[in-house]
Amino acid sequence: MFMSLVSIAIVLGLAYLWSTRGFFSSLIHMACVVAAGAIAFGVWEPLSMLILTKAPSSGFLSFISDGAWGLGLALPFVISLVILRVITDKLVKGNVAIDDTYNFIGAGLCGVVTGVITSGMFVLSTGFLRVPANFMGYQPVQMVNQGNLEIQQKLWLPVDRLTASFYNALSTRTLSTDTPLVKYYPDLASAAGTQRMSEGNGNNKNVIKPDAFTIGTHFTVGKDKNLPADQIFTDFLNPGVQDITLLDGSPIGPGAYIDGYLIKFNSGAKEKFGQIVFGKGQIRLVVQNAQGDRKTLFPIAVTSQAKSGDDRFGRFRFDGEFYVASVGGASEAPMAFEFAVPAGYTPQSLYVRNLRIDVEGKEPDREFPDAAARDAAIQTGALLAGNRTENLNLSHAQTVPVSGGRGPGVSLQTRLENRIVLQKGQTHSLEIDEHNFILNGEQAFAPNEFAARGLDRALRVDQFFVTPDTNIIQIKVTGDPAQVPTSYFSTSAAPDLRTDVPPMLIDTKGQSYEAIGFIYSDNNISKIRYTPGRPMRGLNEADSLVRSRDDQEMYLIFRPSVGVDIKYFAIGDVVLATFDPPLHVDPPRKR
Repeated sequence: MFMSLVSIAIVLGLAYLWSTRGFFSSLIHMACVVAAGAIAFGVWEPLSMLILTKAPSSGFLSFISDGAWGLGLALPFVISLVILRVITDKLVKGNVAIDDTYNFIGAGLCGVVTGVITSGMFVLSTGFLRVPANFMGYQPVQMVNQGNLEIQQKLWLPVDRLTASFYNALSTRTLSTDTPLVKYYPDLASAAGTQRMSEGNGNNKNVIKPDAFTIGTHFTVGKDKNLPADQIFTDFLNPGVQDITLLDGSPIGPGAYIDGYLIKFNSGAKEKFGQIVFGKGQIRLVVQNAQGDRKTLFPIAVTSQAKSGDDRFGRFRFDGEFYVASVGGASEAPMAFEFAVPAGYTPQSLYVRNLRIDVEGKEPDREFPDAAARDAAIQTGALLAGNRTENLNLSHAQTVPVSGGRGPGVSLQTRLENRIVLQKGQTHSLEIDEHNFILNGEQAFAPNEFAARGLDRALRVDQFFVTPDTNIIQIKVTGDPAQVPTSYFSTSAAPDLRTDVPPMLIDTKGQSYEAIGFIYSDNNISKIRYTPGRPMRGLNEADSLVRSRDDQEMYLIFRPSVGVDIKYFAIGDVVLATFDPPLHVDPPRKR
């Protein structure tokens, strides 16, 4: 495999290079490399978090956030090594005379250590980048029997595992701290490989920002009950016992229980195409026993919404090539991940795409005695369901009559509102599919760039792409409130309205759907934004709306789930419109 060849080449190259420099020089450089590695691991998490949170979410530099965990490890290693070499070169002016044979052997051995650590840091840091799961022919952890993740591949010279083991050992001995590396990353080399195991061989996101999710209910199934497997690792959809093995291939063993976490993902976790998608390897749990032994676990099942427009939930096993995805166009997607924990072990750290959440010593919110009790909570919706309508401000809401998918300022259609027609070839910042539907992007136009109505169909760009389980609702937020009840210029609501909170639609079951774009026009410019994977965080992301101007026109674009009934239009928690009857979201028309 190519990664093995590259890692060996780095080791041999550095070993040869430093064998020619003499034992003392090679020894000093080795010490600098060891220290640089320790510094890199010491600042890895905070630096990666800084890169992750400060990197832009869109635009040319958005790729930086995808490499946050790799850059956070590689950069301090390289920078600290350069600084240490400059310091040592200033302090130590010359070499030490040693017998030629010992000089060569000692220098070569130090060069090998230098090469292994340098090569190991290269493999580990590149492993955390957004690269294919089998990057350079190396995929250390793979899915085997019935969906279990196991270590299946090692480099010919396992520099990544040697480096990780070396610094794990140092973190509890010579360089021990209160938060040793081994405590949080007992399988560091495996973590680098599993994080990029996403749908499409690594095409989807491999990182997540802290504000893109929250941890909800923590629950257990059969903890301290010592129940047989058929009362723990079954469910109402799959009566057969799930076969579970650990990362090293060993069986889970008797007395195991389930430790589960409800994770509520919001729109910040969405992929470019508008869904939230997670692979089994991107969620992990580190557990430990009383003796200090630690294991890395991956989820065995997930409970999530089963179907768009239906508030029922299903439990899905990770027993094959399966990726859990949100359905429909909801802004939030609750998912409950379950881990099989060996007897005697307790949770320590939960990782969501390598973002660590401390769960050590935290008591579960709910304890189910067995799988049947857990199943009942799933079937009733008690485990995951929530309601967005509890804290809404309804004092300013106007009633909007809806008929046939339309009402004052409201329409259910995929065509660009205001009869805008774009010409293919002039939409350079918008992604267009083969049917001339807008997929993603944003672009400004001069008013004269809009095409004439009679433009040939093959050149017309005038509709948004939607998935089969979503459709488009456009809401007008400009105009006289007496004529447009959804207008942002509502006099009564004005004191409570903010521009830094998301505009949203809310259905009759309390699920919210944030705006994913807008169509704006005035006398000087027109803008179109359609970003399903990057919903609007507020109206301040568009042009400022001014009450005294009569040339501004703006439609917000929403993509709710098919089958739901939309009841409210709100900006933050302030409801501007109540739809009567609720606007039923029909499937998109066949194209």
